Amino acid sequence: MSPATMIPRFDLRRLFGLPLLSAGETPGTGAPPPLDSELLFDLTGENPENRLFGRYDPAELRDRLVASGLLDGLSERGYPDPVLRLSCADPSDQRICLYAGEVARGRLLLEVRLQLAPFHPRRPIGPFTEASSFRMLVIHWLVLSSPDGTFTVDRPRLPGQEKPGLGLLNQTIALLKAFSRELSVDGVLDVPDHFHTALFYSRAFRYLDPEAEGRFLAIARDLSGVPLTLASDAIREGCLVDRTDGASFPWPPAEQVLALRGPLRRFLRSPSYREARNRALADHRFIVNWDLYREKIARRERP
Repeated sequence: MSPATMIPRFDLRRLFGLPLLSAGETPGTGAPPPLDSELLFDLTGENPENRLFGRYDPAELRDRLVASGLLDGLSERGYPDPVLRLSCADPSDQRICLYAGEVARGRLLLEVRLQLAPFHPRRPIGPFTEASSFRMLVIHWLVLSSPDGTFTVDRPRLPGQEKPGLGLLNQTIALLKAFSRELSVDGVLDVPDHFHTALFYSRAFRYLDPEAEGRFLAIARDLSGVPLTLASDAIREGCLVDRTDGASFPWPPAEQVLALRGPLRRFLRSPSYREARNRALADHRFIVNWDLYREKIARRERP
């Protein structure tokens, strides 16, 4: 997934406005005071100790991996004691990788690429305007894969997958929530590039735009009888049709958020959000143009 295509790159040194100087001053937030290395990272983008967000060294990050259940989950799947690597020189690309046994792409278990950044809605949504600003933990990329796994009839390849998944998304979300609490962000943000990705994230995330949430739920409702791999691939191929007007409905990139506090959390729990979501859900009916899909698959598989 690549929300970088939807969210402008920010100069953290200019736009963060010293948020960490007050991050540890609010009673009851549970956020520990910032480290000197974290302030240096926040103010200048420098990260000489290669700490995640200037805060977490490998030992501290491993503690969070344990607390989230990720390491236990990997051990249960045959991958005990994974190798941890951090790559955190670039403020816009804070990277966590876990490998099975050796640091090689073919042994990758987990890769997460994150950024702390201010987020502004691209247009008015609910009580928010383009001037509204939220401190967000942005997911630029997240993959969980079993290097020794194989695709089967029961677990076929999903669009974009190189290896089968690990079934550890809930634990990964728990890790991101722990970071978010400690880093005093308003929420976690992702722009899913596939229908199945949005469906997986919908366990904890909601589209910021209630109409986008309603449309997504309508797609999930109307394609619930279609195998997920097939549904996601048909949508990727541009074969989704809005049954109300017969128009093709391309997959709409939009921000999914896990709201953790403040106005963002209140809006996603508000009656006005639910009403707008439910209207969009009721107004849309979707089908797949299977004839078009068969044509596209035939062209795709042609030498």
